[in-house]
Amino acid sequence: MKVVVIGAGNVGFTVADTLSAVHDVLVVEFNEKRADIVKSLLNVSVLREDGTNPKVLKEILEKHDVATLISTLGGDDANLFVCMIAKSICPSLRTVARVRNPDFMIKTESGMSIGADQIVSPEQITAKKLAILSLLENAVDYEQMDSLGLAMATFMVTKEHTDIIGKVVIDLQIPDECMVMTIYRNNSVIIFNETTELHAGDSICVLGSPGGLEKFNRMMGYPHEAKEVVILGGGVIGTQTAKILEAQKRYVKIVEKSEERCRRLSKEFDSVLVVNANAVDPYTLRSENVGRADVVISATDSDEKNLLACLMSMEMGVKKVISRYTMREYEDVFQFTGINISVGYHLVVANEITKTLITDERSILRMKHEGEMFFSVAVKEGTKVAGSRVGDMRLPDGARIVSIIRGNEKIYPRMDTMLNENDKVLLFTYKTNLSKLGAIFETDISKT
Repeated sequence: MKVVVIGAGNVGFTVADTLSAVHDVLVVEFNEKRADIVKSLLNVSVLREDGTNPKVLKEILEKHDVATLISTLGGDDANLFVCMIAKSICPSLRTVARVRNPDFMIKTESGMSIGADQIVSPEQITAKKLAILSLLENAVDYEQMDSLGLAMATFMVTKEHTDIIGKVVIDLQIPDECMVMTIYRNNSVIIFNETTELHAGDSICVLGSPGGLEKFNRMMGYPHEAKEVVILGGGVIGTQTAKILEAQKRYVKIVEKSEERCRRLSKEFDSVLVVNANAVDPYTLRSENVGRADVVISATDSDEKNLLACLMSMEMGVKKVISRYTMREYEDVFQFTGINISVGYHLVVANEITKTLITDERSILRMKHEGEMFFSVAVKEGTKVAGSRVGDMRLPDGARIVSIIRGNEKIYPRMDTMLNENDKVLLFTYKTNLSKLGAIFETDISKT
């Protein structure tokens, strides 16, 4: 499938990088330096032109058999304009626009987005993820797969989890609606973990329904229930995060430097407290008793400010600190400084694009750890795997079936669970020979 990406900024680069693994991608970028970077680093075609120019768009769509156009320019209006022009030139084209401002996300009575077939808002997705990480006290990572009705969360085991430390996974009272996929311990990835004894410092990756993950969180116990949340930064992400938490009846305080923005925010909320102050000023954080908060979310527009604010909050004794970041380089910086709950803008974009534009037998989620993959494979009619029991299948090393979707039913398989024709099998792999795995399901997943 031919995909055109308009704009090669941070978002456009990530989208092109993600889709180039399975699609033929053309990137349109006017800036010479950005265009050269994409050309040298990615396996894509690059056209150095103005993607907002209707003449340029017309030539691209007439010369190439384009199936999807994704506009990731800096301005919401520009992205919607590009999609509308492209759609008028080629009505069968699928258009996707990256939109920051919720005011631009308008739908018709039929539920269709105005201006594009699909709108992707990394800010909205990031806000939702930040809020969920706040509400799941033990979670350090969370990804939702709405199309499957499933989600994936990683829970941290601390020395305070005395009820589960020392237990083996099979002895935990794991809710029926979820399954432990893997355990991370130091640099190890433990896939077949039923007899693994849990230690402080372990991370447990769990697949399940959103409700099942909430039950798993409660099963672990939470010494510090998330009732009071402080959000540093009142931009789009901070505001949307506060709205979600306010609806969940949490006590929320926003610290925002801009006086004008504070005035606007104070009119938007009923119970959220808005404080006009510098979010990275130690005096402000102390005077606002930030150290007493159960959760601090740093959502300013600056990675450097977020890093500094998180470090100060941790020093003040906040038990859970969460930050967003925009530059890929800061992922390692946050990890190095001990801030292990951070939401990367590029990962949010990559996963949203993957979930919506890459079909079955392709990666559903872009995992954080090198060598890990999570994807689906269909059990085709007439193949040998149909009728096999999970326990009898000899999957290659590092591969595990973690769920089976059969119609509207989600099955978390046991050894005697049988695969049926047309089942959608969700697989978690770690450094697995994908060619061998594909041979078992009689399909090509080597390019996943």
